[in-house]
Amino acid sequence: MKFDFSFDKRVAKNYEAQRTHPPEVAQQIGEVIASLAGPSAHVLEIGVGTGRIARPVVAAGCHLTGFDLSREMLEEVAGGERPFSHQTNFNILQADMHYYPLCSNQFDAVLAVHVLHLAKDWQQVLKEAARVLRPGGIFIQGDDWIDPQSVTGQLRDELRRQAMRLSPNTKPPAAGISKQQFLAELGGPEVDELIAAEWTTWLSPNERLGAIQNRMDAESWMFPDDIFNRLFQELQAYAEATWADLDEKQPVIRRFLLKVSRGNWA
Repeated sequence: MKFDFSFDKRVAKNYEAQRTHPPEVAQQIGEVIASLAGPSAHVLEIGVGTGRIARPVVAAGCHLTGFDLSREMLEEVAGGERPFSHQTNFNILQADMHYYPLCSNQFDAVLAVHVLHLAKDWQQVLKEAARVLRPGGIFIQGDDWIDPQSVTGQLRDELRRQAMRLSPNTKPPAAGISKQQFLAELGGPEVDELIAAEWTTWLSPNERLGAIQNRMDAESWMFPDDIFNRLFQELQAYAEATWADLDEKQPVIRRFLLKVSRGNWA
């Protein structure tokens, strides 16, 4: 079974709403990344998407270059509700993450958030990251963590279980592969992990189901309509069996995690 991982206009329009952080959380994330990269650092973001991470990093004082393969995602950066066209310390370009159209040894930090799992050849992507990093630079991996015991986490995991039952051999490219040893071989053996931000939102099972049904949830983007409809019916039945009141709001603890690799890059 072939699933669609392309970030087309449909996904680009919904991505910001689905992935957005509260303003104060976004600011905190940007400030933490900027503090790690250094004052007025030159940062490269792989798969900049709609700019949700880039905006607060630039606001915190960094010079940021971001690229993405999807023209539709870049159009959201350049012409969306919060365009970067007026920012002199931000540049965007369309490029494949396997081959950066950039000179070597020019960035203080390379940032990757929710993108490496989409690579066809993740080793090549990391080699390119090491190539453009200056000696002593850092490679930062960012990840949104959601409490697996929350309503959001339980519905997400149940949707994944249903998808695997439907197609046991299906998984995103490079899923489940550890990259730390390879980064160490490229020159980044020192690794730090930290929580850049933690916050709580309140959500009912029905609100989460509605977001999934309307394809606002990233877990649903890869499924064709006929398969998604079958999965959603099963997911709704699971919710009805799990929670007595589908309209009762529940706390959802969320974190933004950073994994930082340091060293003298090859």
